Amino acid sequence: MSRRYEIDVTPELVEKDDDGWYPQLRMHYYLTVGREFLTNRDAKRAKAQLELGENSIWKPDFNKGQMLPAVLLLEELNLLQLLTPGEQLRSSDKAMQEFKALALKHRYVIKNYLHVTISEKLTSIAIAQKLLAKIDLKLDYVGRLGKRENRECVYKFVAPDDQRDSIFGQWLNRDELFQSESVSVTNNIELQTPGIDTESLDIPQTFTQEDPEVLGWKGLHLKLRQGLGSVGQFYQQMVSQLGEAVGIADGEPYWNAYLGQWQVWVNFADGCRSVVCDWLLAV
Repeated sequence: MSRRYEIDVTPELVEKDDDGWYPQLRMHYYLTVGREFLTNRDAKRAKAQLELGENSIWKPDFNKGQMLPAVLLLEELNLLQLLTPGEQLRSSDKAMQEFKALALKHRYVIKNYLHVTISEKLTSIAIAQKLLAKIDLKLDYVGRLGKRENRECVYKFVAPDDQRDSIFGQWLNRDELFQSESVSVTNNIELQTPGIDTESLDIPQTFTQEDPEVLGWKGLHLKLRQGLGSVGQFYQQMVSQLGEAVGIADGEPYWNAYLGQWQVWVNFADGCRSVVCDWLLAV
């Protein structure tokens, strides 16, 4: 769990994780500060599934692993417009009515990608609350305002104090690091970098020396090569001298639960491929 959230684990965090906080938080991250990294994240998951299925993909697994459609949908709905602190919102507001009309227009897509049911009988505020729940946010009730014969419920957004800003900062630093730095495969070097997407790893929290995950991991370690600004030229020189079999690891190894083995994405001269860690040789 510490690897997943990259903050200190507390009883409160454990409880929130049990309630499904991670996918909600991850959706909020990719909808906001982590948006630029989403396409690459989805592409890597698609490549992994293609590799596993020998160029075939089972559509339910593929759809489940892709986050971009859901994020694009929330962007189309302009959900973030509701998150202006202090702004009072009523279902009768013109902007909220337009929001409801747009949600009804996309109701079937919302059902398919977000698993949220939208109907005409729902108020615009009720629809907003349903969609905000996908990123674990909500509008707080202020009270009933207006004239006695025409009072209406009023809501406003209050930013939660749940450490998500700290988590997003850690995730952002991680993603920027993996985007800007290159990874090389070497022998006898300890693993020093966190994973990119912990949901896809399916790695138990603790291992013993007899676990297959540990036994399959022996003999291969990765270390981030920091400050390797000339990696392109460096890689080309290696290829010219040692041939196309040379590869540069493109991330941390991940545990493939289907095959029962560790795999890692490697950039070869002819493209990026996922390979079994036992297959790799260091140069």
